[in-house]
Amino acid sequence: MVRNTLQARLMATFLLVVTSLFVAGLLALAHARATARTYQDRLTDLVKVTELTQAVSEAADVLGRLATGPSPDRTLNELNQIRDRIYRLRQELPTATASPASARLLADLDAVADSFLIESGAAAYAFLGNDLERYFQHDREASLTAGYLRDVADRLLASEVEAYREVYPQVMRREWTLQNLNFLVLLSVTALALILSWWFARDVAEPLRVLAAAAGRISAGDLDGPPVQIQSTEELQVLGQAFNQMQDSLRRRMAELNEKVLLERRLQVQEMERLRMETLLREAELRALQSQVNPHFLFNTLNMVAKMAMLEGADRTCSLLETVSDLMRYSLGKLDQPVTLAEEVEQVRRYATIQSERFRGRFAFRFEVDHSALGLHVPCMTLQPLVENAVIHGIGNREEGGTVTIRVRSLGDTVRVEVEDDGVGIPPDKLAVLNAGAGASGVIRGHTTGLGLQNVRERLQMFWSRPVSLVVESQVGRGTRVTLDLPANREGGEPVADLGG
Repeated sequence: MVRNTLQARLMATFLLVVTSLFVAGLLALAHARATARTYQDRLTDLVKVTELTQAVSEAADVLGRLATGPSPDRTLNELNQIRDRIYRLRQELPTATASPASARLLADLDAVADSFLIESGAAAYAFLGNDLERYFQHDREASLTAGYLRDVADRLLASEVEAYREVYPQVMRREWTLQNLNFLVLLSVTALALILSWWFARDVAEPLRVLAAAAGRISAGDLDGPPVQIQSTEELQVLGQAFNQMQDSLRRRMAELNEKVLLERRLQVQEMERLRMETLLREAELRALQSQVNPHFLFNTLNMVAKMAMLEGADRTCSLLETVSDLMRYSLGKLDQPVTLAEEVEQVRRYATIQSERFRGRFAFRFEVDHSALGLHVPCMTLQPLVENAVIHGIGNREEGGTVTIRVRSLGDTVRVEVEDDGVGIPPDKLAVLNAGAGASGVIRGHTTGLGLQNVRERLQMFWSRPVSLVVESQVGRGTRVTLDLPANREGGEPVADLGG
């Protein structure tokens, strides 16, 4: 079969190329490993000789410091460690050399190292016995021995290098021969691969060109073109059939996607219509609820009662009624508009006046206001809920009452507002919930505004279009402080319409 013939040709060519390259690679690898192993062994031997020489030099220096150093015990311990290393390095010296002269020098090196160990040991023993004369004598002999050992090591290294200089040309000739052989193998394999590539390309290139042209047409968005017709080997015929099936599948998939998009658009239109109807319904419900108690009727009634109290000479009652009227007018009339901090502070003063009259001096209110910060715009009903919380939950349950302090300060790019009371405080578990902002609207809620702490936090974040710092600090039995850090410059353009919550 054609399929098997094409597969056999590909496999035979692949095996021939791989086998040739594998054999050439094995030869090169074996030679490289043998050469590298030889040089590595010689290099290791030379390194051992160098390490022995350095160890002897270090031992000679330490031995010389034994009588003059600040810590003889530590110096003696260091000397013993180096002598142990010298003994180990002697055991690791090479057993084979490149020439007879190197062998003799190697034997001399070992003998000199042994002499140094003997002299250094004798010097250390004399030092321990406080025989300084013998110590200096053996130290001098050890230094001379160390110098002689360095000389022997240098001659040994020079002898090894000279011996390998004679061997190097032979190694290079073998390397050159192997490189030429590898080059011939590579050239032959390359020529064979080029011939077989042209042979395969002649049978495969034309069907692939047809498939590439059809793929380009489909990538351009044309899914309605004619099916691909391939008259070639069985593999390429199967590829052409799969390509035609893919084209049909894409055509059907695109039709399904178009239908799905149309359906989603219809559902989106229906959803928008439903949301619009729900919005209109909620607006109608709110208007119906608002119409149940007409604020203007309530304001007019309070004004009428205030005028009657004034006519009857009850000036204090008249002033209190006017304060209540202004308080309610502010609460119901500006919830959807931003106000200044000055207006918020004035509203809190009204609330403080009413509470002071209501509870006959049980509650005291202190205002520490930086007037340069009062021009900042904030959502309506920002401060009053905080003051209400301090009154109701902080000092309201105390028989002796308490004090609520309202502070407004300008801190450059930030305006800080603090509402502090000296009341009962908040338990740690509820305080953690408040600062986390989870469920806080149900934990603390004012009786006049109906707005909780979480409501204030959300309206501030919506007003500035980013998180605003609202921190509650409290100690049970000592009071609570709520701190607001408001950006002095608001970003985001016009106020949002639903600031009232």
